[in-house]
Amino acid sequence: MTCSSTSAACGRVLALAKTLWMGVVACGVLLAAGMQEDARAQLRLGEWTFTPVVSVDLAYDSNVDDAYPEEESKTLRKDDFYWKPGISLAAAPTRLRPSSTLGVTANVAYEDYFKRNDLDTALYNIALSLNTAAPRAQFGASAMVDYSVENSEDTYRPGGYTRDPSLTYTGDLHFNWNWNRLSATAAGTYTRERHDYEEYKADDQDELDLTARLDLKLLSWLGLYTSYEWDRVEYTFKDMSELTETFEFGLDGSLTFHFLFMNPNVTYSLGRKAEYKDNDGKGAEWEDTNTGGISLSDSWQLTKALTLLAGISWSNDVEENEVGTTFNVTLQHQVSAYVNQSVSASLEPRNTFGSNADTETYTYSYNLGVHDLLIPHLTMGFNASYEISTPLGDPHARSEDTTTLSYTAGHIRTLSRRFSRHLNYAYTWENSNFHEDGPKQKHLVTYGFAYRF
Repeated sequence: MTCSSTSAACGRVLALAKTLWMGVVACGVLLAAGMQEDARAQLRLGEWTFTPVVSVDLAYDSNVDDAYPEEESKTLRKDDFYWKPGISLAAAPTRLRPSSTLGVTANVAYEDYFKRNDLDTALYNIALSLNTAAPRAQFGASAMVDYSVENSEDTYRPGGYTRDPSLTYTGDLHFNWNWNRLSATAAGTYTRERHDYEEYKADDQDELDLTARLDLKLLSWLGLYTSYEWDRVEYTFKDMSELTETFEFGLDGSLTFHFLFMNPNVTYSLGRKAEYKDNDGKGAEWEDTNTGGISLSDSWQLTKALTLLAGISWSNDVEENEVGTTFNVTLQHQVSAYVNQSVSASLEPRNTFGSNADTETYTYSYNLGVHDLLIPHLTMGFNASYEISTPLGDPHARSEDTTTLSYTAGHIRTLSRRFSRHLNYAYTWENSNFHEDGPKQKHLVTYGFAYRF
């Protein structure tokens, strides 16, 4: 049974659930804040001693949809206030035996918007980890439940539905073993992913991934390897599954040496791979998986306050038929003990050393950082960047020019040994020639308190 947005009964149920949830969170905040100042270790569960942190934030967002003017909703509010109560619990790793430790963390919060109730979201994360060490082997296991919200760059619906709330369950087992020049690894991961919004339901899936790898070090920079992977994905929304098996072996290595005034690093992998998919109608086929790359980088101290960093990297993936070259240059300036700035450029030009990239990209940026200047614990940052991205292969394709400006400021004040107040401000301005109605702007102000037990 699915509740629609026009159903009054469904609305009452959701409102009641939200009220109960907010009541639980508020009670937790009040109870935790009411504990005595010296009650540091009162939250215990078995062998665990938890350190709770209670927080409450009030925020104003001038562009809750992160939208350009032409993308803004005609019916829903563009800006809004919201408050966010939350509790986090963290336990120091508990030693079960001399070589085994167990740890757990938990975080829960709720974003409650004043007007844009369609954006109200519960956020929580619970993680458990186990690690065991032996003289030549290590074993680990972990489990996590995570409900979070991400922004999708590929899907947009007016009214804030770039947001992608999803619930993910993850379980992991991993094993490492080594003896002299021989090492082996094995891992198994299970992931269950569920999305709230209909346009993302196609990504709902259950995945089981099993991997194993054996390495033999021939030289300090060269080794033999063989690996096997079994991966099964079940797409629940599409009612279909996909099984992939991959077997690979070969040589791989990495070598760094000094040449003139640079320090080249050469990496290369030469191997063969057989891959089988149960739904492509083909059997396993052997193919080359040669990949390699060369990167050269170094830094020069021009003056006591000026540092120049430069590098070039080249990569070649035979299997994917991808060759790429990237140049990076950065000039860092330490103005004072409280102020630093830098200018950088990143270039991915076409047809350089055989490059066949789909896009030619040039990025230029400037960064300014200030901390503890005049006011202790005050940090400020400014960034300006300009990017030119040109699709290759189509002579009529338009280049996208994007200019981005951002400014951040934050201040934390300790009111007592465990009570603190924080104030943050962030402003972003983005303008692209692909959006003709003007730039995208966003002001975000957050004011909040945190109590650490």
